[in-house]
Amino acid sequence: MAPSEAGHVSPALRLVDPLGDRVGPTPEAYDQLGLYLRAVRDHRGWGLVELAATTRIRKSYLAAIENGDMSALPSRPFALGYVRAYAKALGLDGELALARFKQEHPERQEPLRAPVGVKHESDASRPMVTLAVAGLIGAVVIWNVVQRVIALADPTPASTAAADRLFDAPPPPPKSNGAFALGAPTAPPAESTTPAPYVTPGLENVIAPMTASAKAETGGLDEAAAGSPFEARGPIFGASAAVPGILIQARKSALLVVRRPDKQVFFARQMKTGEALRAPLGRGLVLDVTEPSAFYAYGSGGLLGPLVTAQTGIDKVGADAQAMIQAKAAAQAASPVTAPPQ
Repeated sequence: MAPSEAGHVSPALRLVDPLGDRVGPTPEAYDQLGLYLRAVRDHRGWGLVELAATTRIRKSYLAAIENGDMSALPSRPFALGYVRAYAKALGLDGELALARFKQEHPERQEPLRAPVGVKHESDASRPMVTLAVAGLIGAVVIWNVVQRVIALADPTPASTAAADRLFDAPPPPPKSNGAFALGAPTAPPAESTTPAPYVTPGLENVIAPMTASAKAETGGLDEAAAGSPFEARGPIFGASAAVPGILIQARKSALLVVRRPDKQVFFARQMKTGEALRAPLGRGLVLDVTEPSAFYAYGSGGLLGPLVTAQTGIDKVGADAQAMIQAKAAAQAASPVTAPPQ
């Protein structure tokens, strides 16, 4: 073979542990360090398997060093360490072997290679997952847009019709611990005549009396006197007329929400002027309004008055209305009867 171009380095390669009188390979006889290392290994009678066990370097890496195949080696720092360990295992000067290896394989600017054992494979299912997620998001957006368009086109949403059916459902039976339990009182029958209004003490916490302060301009229905009969001026939502309940009529446009005892929304609607809701008794429902004075409450005895609190229990309104009727009946029974003139 031709002499090595790095002749000034190769003669310096020497055996740390001389082989005695045996004549071994000389570095200047080989133009590549890998070929020289293989010749020394063969001269010693070592195989790659034995050398790999001694140096703890993979057999494939040792073969790559002998063949000068840098593509089969890991990153350059690891390759330099392997060359030094290989030379020392053969009894050669590791630093001189490393210097010649650097001359034969100068460092080049190249990206770092992946660590040994890391396998990069393209996931074929990833595009499908991305498309599925994008399709799901698109379906949700389209569904919300369609529901919004339907809600704007139909002033009476489907949820209102469903709530009407729930209003007509019979109330749940009262809970009992083995003892006799009374249910909610039923509404009294309609009276043939409308007696003079009577305000029960304490009732003002729920239903406001018809005072001058309650007769402000609302821009909706005209003010009415307490006891006035209900006059339908628009659609009536909620329970049917056969179900005992309280009528809530909007004096002007305002939001009305009916909640269950567990705070779940049972009915919700932006009520327009004249629209009314028939709320059943005995359900534990609660009225939640944005503007109490925008709603009138009607019982079997007629107008009770406008609401005064943002949250009002329907059963409380019904009980107070029943108390009002009983108080008026007691007052009429206790009033002296004027004897007819003789």
